[in-house]
Amino acid sequence: MSTTPVELIDFAEAPGLFMEPAPKHLQHADERFVLTAEIGRTWTAVERIRLEGADVEAAVARVDAFMLEARTVRASWWLSERSTPGDVEERLLSAGCKRDDSDYLHAAMVLTREPPAVDGIEARRLETADEHLEALAVQQAVFGAETTSEPEYGAWIDGRIAAVGRTIWTPVGGYLIGGATAEWARGRGAYRAVVRARWDEAVRRGTPALAVGAGPMSRPILERLGFEQVLQLRRVESVRSDT
Repeated sequence: MSTTPVELIDFAEAPGLFMEPAPKHLQHADERFVLTAEIGRTWTAVERIRLEGADVEAAVARVDAFMLEARTVRASWWLSERSTPGDVEERLLSAGCKRDDSDYLHAAMVLTREPPAVDGIEARRLETADEHLEALAVQQAVFGAETTSEPEYGAWIDGRIAAVGRTIWTPVGGYLIGGATAEWARGRGAYRAVVRARWDEAVRRGTPALAVGAGPMSRPILERLGFEQVLQLRRVESVRSDT
């Protein structure tokens, strides 16, 4: 049985609920869902979904209006065991949302204890413009240009950036996004080192907790680092109606 505090389970399901206002970010929260987006980027996140059966089409329309305001074009609806109604996924699909089986199941995971150190790999915040450009190239090679976010941390092997990642810092902990490892560096500990660097920063901030939505590639690594799955996430997608 999970011993993770309820607040951290809430955080793992809906990091947008804990994000503080920031420039270039748009946020909205009500009893139905939490919406967040980086203005002008591709994606809006729809989290903590609590709909009534008859409200699904209206909810899709509200998300569409939010995307127009945020100048985003696609929305990820993150469903979990807590989402309502029980057939919300089927209702969303009937309302025009789509499911991509290659990017459907994710694990909402939380870390509340120190992960193992990774010897022999430097991992830290990116400091120079050249480091940011090199890190972005690593991320784009893994995910493609339209899905990238700005990396903030990197790990170096043989003088090259081998893995990168970003963290959304909140009053309860850090939420990990954008983790990517260069193909040539896989299996050498770079991804683990970037996670450890962000844990150290969370401790320094006085909020020793990390959360992440993990896909099938990263989940086994994160489990070995001590992350615990607290929810199963299912992703469906809507596209802005005027695109």
